[in-house]
Amino acid sequence: MPITNVITTPIILRGLVVGEYGKTNAVTLKDFAGVVQNVSSYTSLIVVSSSPDGRKKLNSTGAFATDGSDGVVTWEYTTGVFIDRGGLWEGQVKLSKTGELSKTYVFQMEADKGL
Repeated sequence: MPITNVITTPIILRGLVVGEYGKTNAVTLKDFAGVVQNVSSYTSLIVVSSSPDGRKKLNSTGAFATDGSDGVVTWEYTTGVFIDRGGLWEGQVKLSKTGELSKTYVFQMEADKGL
């Protein structure tokens, strides 16, 4: 019997540049079958980013691009919280209701050095 809930290609957010901040980043949250998740009932959204060497972690406040029914979560890096080295970063969207962590989605981000 074949396994149907395995992701064979990693989810990678591209277009990030070292030192860049103020740009809106977005990911669409999907299940293993690729179905967009309605996350509109969640009240707290945090996006955690971890550097390729695991020595730096960034916490950003997430928001819905619309109302959350389309699964799109956005966030921005700020002047004090931004990607400071190139490579493949790990990302995680943490969704909570009433103070309890309810769902998480993991992805990767590719950061390139600026010119």
